[in-house]
Amino acid sequence: MFGSGWLSQTNRALAAVVSCLLIAIAILLRVLYPQVLDELGHFSQSALQLVWPNDPPQQPVYTIHLTPIALQQMQEPVYQRLQLAQILQKIGSYNPKLILIDADLRKTDPTSPTLRSKTYDALQPNLRATYPNHDLLLQTAISHYPVILNRPLSRPATEQPPLSNYIRFSQAVGYQSDTQYTSGAKTLMYPLQLSQKNELYRSPALEAWTQLNGESFETTPTKHGYIAQGANRQVPLSADYEMMVFNARNAGDYVISAKDALHNQPTSTIWPPAPDSIYVIGTQARASTRHAQALQTLFTGNFLTLPHWSRYAEIAAIILFGVAVITITTIQGFWLSLTSTGLAVLTINAAAFHQFALKSIVLEPFYASLVVLLVFAISSSIRYVSFKSHRTETTERFAAILSPKQMQKVLARSDAPPLHGHQREITSLSTSLRNFHRYYESLAPEALAAFSNTFQTAHVDEVYLHDGTVNTLNSSGLNAYWNAPLDDPFHASHACRTAIEMQKQMKRFNLKDRFNFAQKNMKGHTVTLDIGISTSLATLGETGTRRHFKYAPLGKCVDLAESLSRHCKEAGHSLLICETTRGHLPELATLETIPVSTSRYQMRSFALLGDPSLAFSEEFLKLKNTHGSMVFALFEENDKKKALMLVDECKVLANGEYSNIYHAFEKYILRDLALHETVKDAAQ
Repeated sequence: MFGSGWLSQTNRALAAVVSCLLIAIAILLRVLYPQVLDELGHFSQSALQLVWPNDPPQQPVYTIHLTPIALQQMQEPVYQRLQLAQILQKIGSYNPKLILIDADLRKTDPTSPTLRSKTYDALQPNLRATYPNHDLLLQTAISHYPVILNRPLSRPATEQPPLSNYIRFSQAVGYQSDTQYTSGAKTLMYPLQLSQKNELYRSPALEAWTQLNGESFETTPTKHGYIAQGANRQVPLSADYEMMVFNARNAGDYVISAKDALHNQPTSTIWPPAPDSIYVIGTQARASTRHAQALQTLFTGNFLTLPHWSRYAEIAAIILFGVAVITITTIQGFWLSLTSTGLAVLTINAAAFHQFALKSIVLEPFYASLVVLLVFAISSSIRYVSFKSHRTETTERFAAILSPKQMQKVLARSDAPPLHGHQREITSLSTSLRNFHRYYESLAPEALAAFSNTFQTAHVDEVYLHDGTVNTLNSSGLNAYWNAPLDDPFHASHACRTAIEMQKQMKRFNLKDRFNFAQKNMKGHTVTLDIGISTSLATLGETGTRRHFKYAPLGKCVDLAESLSRHCKEAGHSLLICETTRGHLPELATLETIPVSTSRYQMRSFALLGDPSLAFSEEFLKLKNTHGSMVFALFEENDKKKALMLVDECKVLANGEYSNIYHAFEKYILRDLALHETVKDAAQ
């Protein structure tokens, strides 16, 4: 999909920093605000319990949700305590074993007409005895059935009516903290016991269990928290006396709305209930089902343990796997990163399911998994944005110097081409039209532009065809190179083949009068293309400015190629290569020419004459042997007369085919002899 190499060091660091920041925020959120993650905890607990036996409960506990109080004037008014009294009367007909009421009953029912007695008295004082009192109706209903009420820990609130009256008429009470009494027990853990002033108070679910079984619990500390030890049950508790509630998969079948229960229209298939059933009456907003689930857990004995180290294990998993995903995502490719992330998530969840299934230990896998997935998503997003940005930038930069085929290869690489300065061996090719200044003088501007465009287009196409990179274009030629930015192990061969094809192409252009010189009465103008090829180390990198990008080679290699192209006329051949290029291609037909001289150096040059079929022919091998003797006599033995004799022999063996090369040698030798005689005469 996309490779890691396209990420620059800055973008790698950005991805790592942002991902680490996410891990830090996730850990702080988990430590400082654990209640925010309760919903995720419920979800993970439900998923973990998929590996737990889920037999139908022998003693089901029904949860009946009262209708929420109407908030809009257009809605039908809801009298919740009146409905509660109706529900008590309704389930009373099924001979309930126990009823647990989860509601805040500290204040008088604001919907009861008794609160508006002054208004009614002004109209009809003698009807005061007929005013309905919802609190009184509910007290009467509570007194008729085995009801357990929930009450807050603070005593002053329970000593005031109407709550004090409800408590007096109920069978028993279970305690809740003031906060949970007001808003309900919505946390993942269920406080089975509450501690205040070194005394333990039973929660509504534990009080219901005690009333049903007559079993009391003695709490003792353990390494994980506490154990509530009874005659038939041993309940593991946390350090805050909280029990992990087992949420059976079929628990939703026992949740019924009060309206459906009153009209005998519940969707549950287990209604009407059997005699001696147990009920929890509350509201959905207060999460009253937690009391039913806690009581059901006590019945089934499916106790779960949430050790004190579980939070640290979760944080350790977030750090360990999060850092691993960050490292792999910023270094490796997309698919390897995705696979590693999947393995990390699988490992976290497998460990949690293993502990849950074998040891009944609850670990939170989904939060750590979510953080790891978010880390991968953020790192991958930065990778993708960087990848697209770099690809676009690379396309804009290299489109002018690479062929479409080469451009696709560059974009298909796992890493971007290095733009910083670096050295590598390349083969540089430089071309120029001999005596190009004559065309400035002979052609009109439009014809000159068409002439230049014709041969430049053809030569650039040849470079692209042989996987070369265009360096510069000028009016009289071009410069190209091979083995950069893409690797090309046969760079010298490709450059030489390109030069040979350029020469053949120029011959066809001259033969077919492609430049229309005949129409312009320029019949004597034969275009000669001089080419120089050099192979050596060069420094490559971005050499342009911010506004003008240029990726080009620098060094002796490029200079020598240009010097060779300028040396072609003097050497007597239009295609010259350096000694290093000749060493890469010993199978080609080459003959050494007079050396190329510049202000800084003098180097050997070789005329590239043909392919291996010419190089290994009998005639050329004889010529090459004699030519080598001539060069040895000239440059090694410094015997110029012998060299001249061998030049004549070479002319005979060449049958006049390479006469320009040997005319150049004659001129070179005679000039050297004349200079030597001049120096000798001056010395005498």
